[in-house]
Order: sequence, then structure tokens, then C-alpha cells
Amino acid sequence: MPDKDISLNATERAALLLLAVGQDRASTVLKSMGPKEVQIVGTTMAALGPISSEMVDLVLENFITVVKDETGLGLDSDNYIRNMLTDALGEDKAGSIIDRILLGGNSKGIEQLKWMDIRSIAD
Repeated sequence: MPDKDISLNATERAALLLLAVGQDRASTVLKSMGPKEVQIVGTTMAALGPISSEMVDLVLENFITVVKDETGLGLDSDNYIRNMLTDALGEDKAGSIIDRILLGGNSKGIEQLKWMDIRSIAD
């Protein structure tokens, strides 16, 4: 049944993944979702029907591939964190958080300039 994964859409793969990770982890993920998303994923989870271990394996393999391709693993983690926070919070809000997270007491002098916006440097 390895070809079954090919017929699963993204919502079905997400639902299957949530079923595979266990109740506590799945509920943690669902808490970060909006009510409509929870309803869609919950309905999809209920509608999946019988789930084979091969389906779980294929979805997990796909998930691992996506994580490897789309995360900061093996990359410049400072850049990854900066871009992620900026995307999530916007430039203004992310700026002060980035300074606290990435600069802390670890960076000195000229190194701090790479994280500052032009206006702050000019001031």
C-alpha cells in the first residue's frame, strides 16, 4: 500500500501525522491552530478510515524530507532565526526580540551592526 500516500492531500497528511504523534503532542499542535483549522483537521482525522503502518511510514518520511528541505538545519542559524521571527512578527516587533535573542552578551562591537537596521545605526 505504499502508493496510498500519493493520494493523500496535505490536510490528510497533516491529520495522519497528528494521529501518529500521540494525543499530547497532537493537542499541543491543535492549540496553536484556529477553530476552523481544528475543525478541518479533526474532520479529516475522523474520515481517514483505517491507517496502515505503511501509510504512517510514508507520511513520516515525507515530513522528514520537508523538514530537512525547509528548515534552518545545517544553515546559518542566526539568519534563519532572524528571518523566521521577522516573518512571524513583522520587522518592528521582531527587531527588539532578535536583539535580545541573538545579541545577548555573546556579540561585541562591529558584530552587533549586522543585526541593526540602518536607522538605528545612523542614530
